[in-house]
Amino acid sequence: MARYPEDDPAPPPALKGRIVAGFSLALVIALSVYLLMSASRAGNEAFASLWFLAVLPAYLCALICYVGDPAGTRSSNFYLSVPPILVGLVIIGSAAFLGEGIICLVMLSPIWLICGLIGAFTVRRMRRRRNDAARFHASLLFLPLFAGSIESQMPVPHETVTLTRSVIVHASPSEIWPYAVSNAHIGNNEGRWTFSQSVLGLPRPRATVLDRPGVGGERTAYWSEGIDFQERVTDWQTGRRLAWRFAFTNSTLQHHTDEHIAPDGPLLKIDTGDYRLTPLPDGTTRLTLRTNYVAMTHVNFYARWWGELLLGDIQDNVLAVVKQRAEARHATAG
Repeated sequence: MARYPEDDPAPPPALKGRIVAGFSLALVIALSVYLLMSASRAGNEAFASLWFLAVLPAYLCALICYVGDPAGTRSSNFYLSVPPILVGLVIIGSAAFLGEGIICLVMLSPIWLICGLIGAFTVRRMRRRRNDAARFHASLLFLPLFAGSIESQMPVPHETVTLTRSVIVHASPSEIWPYAVSNAHIGNNEGRWTFSQSVLGLPRPRATVLDRPGVGGERTAYWSEGIDFQERVTDWQTGRRLAWRFAFTNSTLQHHTDEHIAPDGPLLKIDTGDYRLTPLPDGTTRLTLRTNYVAMTHVNFYARWWGELLLGDIQDNVLAVVKQRAEARHATAG
């Protein structure tokens, strides 16, 4: 095939067809993998696997570049453009035809882009070195299967994570305590702006109802989108500490966040939480909210980063509601 200058952005018609064929093949493979994992018993675990998050996008982008640039004559701009185009097509297709939620797609995008770039430029480097094409083709064909087999033999680490947020409230612990315990009719104007809830659309709290005070009581948290779950009180120190254990008795939270990751499943267990109220010398109170969860994946480092963002935003918003209501009560009493 004739070579053409690297600064020429317009490929010949035959090469355009190869590029389209490369993307089509990659999308068919991605859809096949999705359907196979969805039908598998271990499907949700597979969606959080290292091979799906890292190896698969690298493989697909490498395949597109391999098919789309057979002579290795395309410029680096071609290899840079392949991963974002593929990720964009996957996001649009998943949202429009597969019903995937925005949280799942947002979590998927950064790591797919990075690993896709690694795969694309690995092909470019190997092509420039004139490695044997047949051997390279075979390695592309069996890479995902090999990576999946290796990962399935690796033990899954269990990592306990404590997520902590604090806020200074201009009120006494006795004024804050009722709102740490329960809140009715939380309005749309209460709380604060967060990326997860204001931009990504994560549900917001609407009310927290306690059936009876003291250890053994049960708080039911109601969120928007019809979500509810329970918090069973394990420690009750009036004005000082309130602790609970989460109980997710239905799938409403999972349905509106990420169908593949249950809050009490094989990948993630949101376990316990507590409020601590610490009076300060200037008459204010430090209100601290902690959430303890267990991450059980081969990509805990990545899951922990998203937990810090998503759960951290939820904590910030809850603390803002308690702060606003307690300070309003303090101002009225004053």
